[in-house]
Amino acid sequence: MDREKDHLTHPVKDVAASIKWCKIITLGNAHVGKTSIIKNFCDAGFSDSYQATVGVDYGFRIHSEDDTETYVNIWDFSGQNEYCDVRNELYEETKAVFLVYDVTTRATFEDLDSWLREFQKYCETKAKIAVVANKIDCNQKRVVKKEEGMKWAKNHHAKYFETSAATGQATLTWMSDVPYSVLIVYDEL
Repeated sequence: MDREKDHLTHPVKDVAASIKWCKIITLGNAHVGKTSIIKNFCDAGFSDSYQATVGVDYGFRIHSEDDTETYVNIWDFSGQNEYCDVRNELYEETKAVFLVYDVTTRATFEDLDSWLREFQKYCETKAKIAVVANKIDCNQKRVVKKEEGMKWAKNHHAKYFETSAATGQATLTWMSDVPYSVLIVYDEL
Protein backbone atom coordinates (compact mmCIF):
# COMPACT_ATOMS: atom_id res chain seq x y z
CA MET A 1 0.00 0.00 0.00
CA ASP A 2 1.53 3.28 -1.10
CA ARG A 3 1.03 6.33 1.06
CA GLU A 4 2.28 9.82 0.74
CA LYS A 5 4.52 11.14 3.46
CA ASP A 6 2.63 13.09 6.15
CA HIS A 7 -0.72 11.69 5.03
CA LEU A 8 -2.09 11.58 8.59
CA THR A 9 -4.06 14.59 9.81
CA HIS A 10 -2.46 14.50 13.28
CA PRO A 11 0.97 13.31 14.41
CA VAL A 12 0.75 9.82 15.93
CA LYS A 13 2.65 10.89 19.06
CA ASP A 14 0.12 13.67 19.73
CA VAL A 15 -2.84 11.33 19.30
CA ALA A 16 -1.28 8.67 21.54
CA ALA A 17 -0.48 11.24 24.22
CA SER A 18 -4.08 12.48 24.22
CA ILE A 19 -5.56 9.06 25.02
CA LYS A 20 -6.40 8.54 28.67
CA TRP A 21 -5.70 4.99 29.82
CA CYS A 22 -6.81 3.53 33.12
CA LYS A 23 -5.39 0.18 34.25
CA ILE A 24 -7.53 -1.39 36.95
CA ILE A 25 -6.83 -4.73 38.60
CA THR A 26 -9.14 -6.96 40.59
CA LEU A 27 -7.86 -8.89 43.60
CA GLY A 28 -9.60 -11.29 45.93
CA ASN A 29 -10.04 -14.94 46.73
CA ALA A 30 -11.13 -17.44 44.09
CA HIS A 31 -14.91 -17.64 43.60
CA VAL A 32 -15.73 -14.09 44.79
CA GLY A 33 -16.96 -13.02 41.35
CA LYS A 34 -14.10 -10.91 39.95
CA THR A 35 -14.49 -12.37 36.45
CA SER A 36 -18.26 -11.96 36.52
CA ILE A 37 -17.97 -8.32 37.59
CA ILE A 38 -15.59 -7.61 34.73
CA LYS A 39 -17.75 -9.44 32.17
CA ASN A 40 -20.79 -7.55 33.41
CA PHE A 41 -19.05 -4.19 32.99
CA CYS A 42 -17.26 -4.89 29.70
CA ASP A 43 -19.78 -7.13 27.95
CA ALA A 44 -23.03 -6.39 29.83
CA GLY A 45 -23.49 -10.07 30.51
CA PHE A 46 -23.37 -12.79 33.15
CA SER A 47 -22.83 -16.53 32.96
CA ASP A 48 -23.97 -19.02 35.59
CA SER A 49 -21.13 -21.36 34.67
CA TYR A 50 -17.92 -20.93 36.62
CA GLN A 51 -14.41 -21.34 35.29
CA ALA A 52 -11.52 -20.35 37.50
CA THR A 53 -9.23 -17.71 36.04
CA VAL A 54 -5.92 -19.27 35.04
CA GLY A 55 -3.26 -16.71 35.90
CA VAL A 56 -4.79 -13.56 34.49
CA ASP A 57 -7.63 -12.48 32.20
CA TYR A 58 -8.46 -9.10 30.74
CA GLY A 59 -11.42 -6.88 29.96
CA PHE A 60 -11.63 -3.61 28.03
CA ARG A 61 -14.18 -0.83 27.70
CA ILE A 62 -14.19 2.74 26.49
CA HIS A 63 -15.76 4.84 29.23
CA SER A 64 -17.12 8.33 28.45
CA GLU A 65 -17.55 10.95 31.14
CA ASP A 66 -17.84 14.73 30.69
CA ASP A 67 -16.68 14.62 27.05
CA THR A 68 -13.61 12.59 28.02
CA GLU A 69 -13.02 9.10 26.73
CA THR A 70 -11.08 6.78 28.98
CA TYR A 71 -9.75 3.46 27.78
CA VAL A 72 -10.37 1.24 30.79
CA ASN A 73 -8.30 -1.93 30.97
CA ILE A 74 -9.46 -4.26 33.73
CA TRP A 75 -7.12 -7.05 34.69
CA ASP A 76 -8.68 -10.11 36.29
CA PHE A 77 -6.03 -11.63 38.56
CA SER A 78 -6.53 -15.21 39.68
CA GLY A 79 -7.27 -15.57 43.38
CA GLN A 80 -5.43 -18.87 43.58
CA ASN A 81 -2.14 -18.91 45.48
CA GLU A 82 -0.22 -20.76 42.77
CA TYR A 83 -0.50 -17.66 40.54
CA CYS A 84 1.10 -15.26 43.03
CA ASP A 85 4.29 -14.98 40.95
CA VAL A 86 2.25 -14.16 37.83
CA ARG A 87 0.27 -11.44 39.63
CA ASN A 88 3.37 -9.87 41.14
CA GLU A 89 4.84 -9.23 37.69
CA LEU A 90 1.73 -7.37 36.48
CA TYR A 91 1.09 -4.67 39.09
CA GLU A 92 3.11 -2.02 37.25
CA GLU A 93 1.23 1.13 36.19
CA THR A 94 -1.96 0.18 38.03
CA LYS A 95 -4.20 3.21 38.58
CA ALA A 96 -6.84 1.46 40.72
CA VAL A 97 -7.36 -1.84 42.49
CA PHE A 98 -10.70 -3.45 43.27
CA LEU A 99 -10.45 -5.64 46.37
CA VAL A 100 -13.41 -7.96 45.89
CA TYR A 101 -15.06 -10.16 48.50
CA ASP A 102 -18.16 -12.34 48.63
CA VAL A 103 -20.68 -11.14 51.23
CA THR A 104 -21.79 -14.76 51.79
CA THR A 105 -18.29 -16.02 52.70
CA ARG A 106 -16.59 -14.37 55.69
CA ALA A 107 -13.12 -15.76 54.86
CA THR A 108 -13.07 -13.74 51.63
CA PHE A 109 -13.64 -10.56 53.65
CA GLU A 110 -11.04 -11.51 56.25
CA ASP A 111 -8.47 -12.06 53.50
CA LEU A 112 -8.74 -8.46 52.24
CA ASP A 113 -5.79 -7.49 54.44
CA SER A 114 -3.49 -10.03 52.77
CA TRP A 115 -4.62 -8.93 49.30
CA LEU A 116 -3.93 -5.30 50.15
CA ARG A 117 -0.49 -6.19 51.56
CA GLU A 118 0.41 -8.08 48.38
CA PHE A 119 -0.71 -5.18 46.23
CA GLN A 120 1.20 -2.60 48.26
CA LYS A 121 4.32 -4.75 48.24
CA TYR A 122 4.50 -5.14 44.46
CA CYS A 123 2.79 -2.02 43.08
CA GLU A 124 5.10 0.98 43.04
CA THR A 125 2.60 3.45 41.61
CA LYS A 126 0.08 5.43 43.63
CA ALA A 127 -3.29 3.81 43.03
CA LYS A 128 -6.87 4.30 44.16
CA ILE A 129 -8.30 1.48 46.24
CA ALA A 130 -11.90 0.34 46.11
CA VAL A 131 -13.48 -2.40 48.18
CA VAL A 132 -16.21 -4.26 46.32
CA ALA A 133 -18.74 -6.37 48.21
CA ASN A 134 -20.16 -8.79 45.66
CA LYS A 135 -23.16 -11.14 45.62
CA ILE A 136 -25.54 -8.77 47.40
CA ASP A 137 -28.36 -10.52 45.54
CA CYS A 138 -27.85 -13.42 48.01
CA ASN A 139 -29.00 -11.33 50.97
CA GLN A 140 -30.51 -14.32 52.83
CA LYS A 141 -27.03 -15.95 52.92
CA ARG A 142 -25.17 -12.76 53.76
CA VAL A 143 -22.66 -13.09 56.62
CA VAL A 144 -20.61 -9.89 56.17
CA LYS A 145 -22.65 -6.82 57.03
CA LYS A 146 -22.44 -3.68 54.93
CA GLU A 147 -21.23 -1.72 57.97
CA GLU A 148 -18.25 -4.09 58.38
CA GLY A 149 -17.21 -3.57 54.77
CA MET A 150 -17.63 0.17 55.01
CA LYS A 151 -15.56 0.29 58.19
CA TRP A 152 -12.74 -1.76 56.62
CA ALA A 153 -12.73 0.50 53.56
CA LYS A 154 -12.69 3.67 55.66
CA ASN A 155 -9.82 2.35 57.81
CA HIS A 156 -7.81 1.69 54.63
CA HIS A 157 -8.71 4.97 52.87
CA ALA A 158 -10.66 3.10 50.22
CA LYS A 159 -13.97 3.65 48.49
CA TYR A 160 -16.68 1.11 49.26
CA PHE A 161 -19.15 -0.32 46.79
CA GLU A 162 -21.72 -3.10 46.85
CA THR A 163 -22.78 -4.98 43.76
CA SER A 164 -24.20 -8.13 42.28
CA ALA A 165 -22.43 -9.37 39.20
CA ALA A 166 -25.32 -11.81 38.67
CA THR A 167 -28.01 -9.13 38.42
CA GLY A 168 -25.79 -6.20 37.44
CA GLN A 169 -27.13 -4.28 40.43
CA ALA A 170 -25.01 -1.14 40.93
CA THR A 171 -22.19 -2.42 38.68
CA LEU A 172 -22.27 0.43 36.16
CA THR A 173 -22.60 3.04 38.90
CA TRP A 174 -19.44 2.16 40.79
CA MET A 175 -17.44 0.98 37.78
CA SER A 176 -18.11 4.34 36.15
CA ASP A 177 -17.11 6.28 39.25
CA VAL A 178 -13.67 4.74 39.68
CA PRO A 179 -12.09 5.48 36.26
CA TYR A 180 -13.35 9.05 36.45
CA SER A 181 -11.99 9.63 39.96
CA VAL A 182 -8.68 8.01 39.00
CA LEU A 183 -8.25 10.44 36.12
CA ILE A 184 -8.99 13.42 38.35
CA VAL A 185 -6.31 12.28 40.80
CA TYR A 186 -3.73 11.65 38.08
CA ASP A 187 -4.41 14.96 36.39
CA GLU A 188 -3.56 16.62 39.73
CA LEU A 189 -0.25 14.77 40.23
